[in-house]
Amino acid sequence: MKLKINSLIVFLFLASCASKLGIQDDDILGRYELGMKYFEKEKYLKAESEFNYLILNNPGSKLALDAQYYMAESMFYQEKYLESIVEYERYSRFSDDNEKIERADFKSCEASYQLSNEFLHDQGSAAELMDKLQFFIEKYPSSKFNSDIEFFFKEIRSKLAKKEYETGRLYLKLEEYNSALIYFNEVISIYYDTIYSDLARIEIVFTYLLRKKPKDAKLKLESFSNKFIDYENYKVAEKLIQDMQSGELNLSNYIRLYK
Repeated sequence: MKLKINSLIVFLFLASCASKLGIQDDDILGRYELGMKYFEKEKYLKAESEFNYLILNNPGSKLALDAQYYMAESMFYQEKYLESIVEYERYSRFSDDNEKIERADFKSCEASYQLSNEFLHDQGSAAELMDKLQFFIEKYPSSKFNSDIEFFFKEIRSKLAKKEYETGRLYLKLEEYNSALIYFNEVISIYYDTIYSDLARIEIVFTYLLRKKPKDAKLKLESFSNKFIDYENYKVAEKLIQDMQSGELNLSNYIRLYK
């Protein structure tokens, strides 16, 4: 009886060691293969379930780590972006596969970009997102994904610029001219490489015209003359001043159209 108990203890010990060393039984390996079949057939919910089973029942193994990556992928393709970010980052912390780590880091950035509309409601979250993209470029300066990262970066800057620009327009409609100018000037200063910087310059000229300060509007336009991204936008602002000077600009009618 004592011998049987000792044998059972040894068996359990060896089984535990096998799990820690990544030695999988047929069930574990079969579940992994099933998960991969579901993944390849784009049945991502079922794939996620199989990979999650592996992670829970064979922790610390090489197969469980692979399952971690593919569970993140399965979540991403289901548009569970927030959950996928957690899993990608967990994989990156524990994996030693540099190529896959780079891809996981990129997909984490891509998932964050997909959530960018939510992040942009909070200035701190938006800044963290921009830092995350910048960190990827610094970590992988020669990455094949950098063109995508730069695209995400540019698009997020454009969204942030639009948010500031539209806030300025709101103040303009409320005739809060000083507040409007603060926001328009911020767009020009921070988001100078977006189309909204041109639009903000037009709005600044228009704001001075609304305040019945045509000389200041003209001086502002002159200071902007070589800073417009698109020269056509310069001509729009210039025509506003010309129409004002010739008496052809009816501000009350224009503001109704503008709103």
